[in-house]
Amino acid sequence: MHTMHTPRKSSKTPWLRKQIALSLAMGALIVTVPDCVYAEDETVFQLDQVEVTANRIEQKVAQSPNDVTVVTGEQIQLKNATTVAEALNGVSGIIVESNGGSGGRTIPYILGSDRIVVLIDGKRVNLPQGVAGSNGGVDLSTMMLPGNVDRIEVVRGGGSALYGADAVGGVINIITKKSSGATQGTATVAAGNYGGRLYELSVGGQENKTHWFIGGHQDLNDGQRGNAHYEGKSANIRLDQDLRDGEALSFTYDYYSSYSGVPGSLQYLSLTDYQDILRHNWSMAYTRQHADGIRTLRYYDNEQVYSGDIGGDFRDQNKVRAFEYQDSARLNRDNLLTWGSEWRKDEVTSTGEGNTPHSGITRAVFIQDQISIGDHATWTVGLRHDDNSLYGTHWLPKLSFLYQGNAQTSYFANWGKVFRAPRFDDLYGNDGWGNTGNPNLRPETGWTAEVGVKSKLNAANEATLSVFKRTLKDAIRWQPEDPSDPWSSYHPQNIDQLTTTGFNLSLTSRLSEAITSDIGYTYLDSKDQSGAWIGDPHNSFHLGFNLRYAHFRQNITASYMDETGTGASKVGGYFTVNTSLNYDLDPQSSLFLTVNNLFDKKYEAYKNYPANRRTFLLGMKKRL
Repeated sequence: MHTMHTPRKSSKTPWLRKQIALSLAMGALIVTVPDCVYAEDETVFQLDQVEVTANRIEQKVAQSPNDVTVVTGEQIQLKNATTVAEALNGVSGIIVESNGGSGGRTIPYILGSDRIVVLIDGKRVNLPQGVAGSNGGVDLSTMMLPGNVDRIEVVRGGGSALYGADAVGGVINIITKKSSGATQGTATVAAGNYGGRLYELSVGGQENKTHWFIGGHQDLNDGQRGNAHYEGKSANIRLDQDLRDGEALSFTYDYYSSYSGVPGSLQYLSLTDYQDILRHNWSMAYTRQHADGIRTLRYYDNEQVYSGDIGGDFRDQNKVRAFEYQDSARLNRDNLLTWGSEWRKDEVTSTGEGNTPHSGITRAVFIQDQISIGDHATWTVGLRHDDNSLYGTHWLPKLSFLYQGNAQTSYFANWGKVFRAPRFDDLYGNDGWGNTGNPNLRPETGWTAEVGVKSKLNAANEATLSVFKRTLKDAIRWQPEDPSDPWSSYHPQNIDQLTTTGFNLSLTSRLSEAITSDIGYTYLDSKDQSGAWIGDPHNSFHLGFNLRYAHFRQNITASYMDETGTGASKVGGYFTVNTSLNYDLDPQSSLFLTVNNLFDKKYEAYKNYPANRRTFLLGMKKRL
């Protein structure tokens, strides 16, 4: 039997107000000191970062013909982010929408699209069944960050030519690092309002040619509404064995489980509904580093069970098994060839699909050639062939161009075909109330195009500007069988033709030796076949500051998003501020205070699902 937890009304206490005032006062103190020295080395600028996702080969962001952002491990630590959603807060062009408190469905959007691919070390983690109420296949509320995350790479724009179905809006790749050196560990304990508690422990090191990492995480809170409590646990293991001549074997394991109450919408409250999630993902890989890149042969196995009682018992089981191969070779001085293949089997057994097992197999090959033209220009030509047992064959070309005018400025352009496969729920859904899927659905198909410039304006400022357009035909929408009947059953159809144009701007600045800032602004104009607005926010922006002085470090992120949704689902725009303050007691210990929704704003990302009001977490980290 599951008992309901009563939310604690502690967010308005004088003690909390004092902590918030102290946090802001310390930040203000840091701002007034112009000539401070960094507590540790920091790479401030994006263009100097290394990424591998955009073209599946290692290159600096400045050399990529895409609009790319890298969230470094140091930035994740500065935010005290414990989930991928928290780490992506404040990244230009990304919106992470949640339908409530901890454990509530959390969907990422890149340039207005939730049709994206999320990877961990290059392994796809999208659920073939999809995530209810969205076009995507990823719920970030289930993705806690292990202590060995090196960086998170965000590639905006279509990526189907390399990553296949669903990479319409972009790709997010979470990169973990290989432990090395003497054994080191970190323990974290924290507590906050609404019964918030956080416990983390991670240990890693190296013994001869064996590298190892083990991490565990537990997050609990009582929630801010009745029946909104959450208990989540995760564990991560990574083992690497060095062989010879740059060869290595690696094993990874990701475990996640959670139990949470489901309070429902404000219209349909529930004090008894609940959901459980249990995930086991593991992989084995062989890699060989050579002069032209990395040869990779990998198998991964993902399984997630989502069950509970939301107006009736349900159980959704998603399984994904895949083999992948990739390699690179330099044909000559001017041609770098990258190729690979993929075999993936998706399986779903769900009460929402009549408890009938369904499966599909994808076989794919891809190839791309990076062609250097002199010392300043590079063309990248790529092609992927996808053959799926459910939705047929697709040829996915891409073409991109990069021109480096000088050491400070580069110009880029890219074009590629994209598609999104129907979710298993779209094809086979059957909720027992007459709402059924459509096995004759066609995939959504289209193309994306982007032009932009990246520039290190001077020693203290760099900027990236990209202008893009995306078209998608045969977009899937669930429609009522009889629009005049409010009790009519719903079925999905290929009816929408969607067009999105817009631009994304980001600016990173070093204001002083103690202060860096980043500004991001995204404009979207999204319409359907009749020219009507489809509900994407026209304007969104963020402003972030990283402050350092002696033993103090602070991150402040302010974000604004325009109104979203249409008709009865429309919600107003909102402005929020989050901050995290860290104080080093000594080289091994630090205190931190994280405050989300600092000004206690009342808002909704989804209609009738109130977002969390102000929450704080006060804790201590100890290096072992």
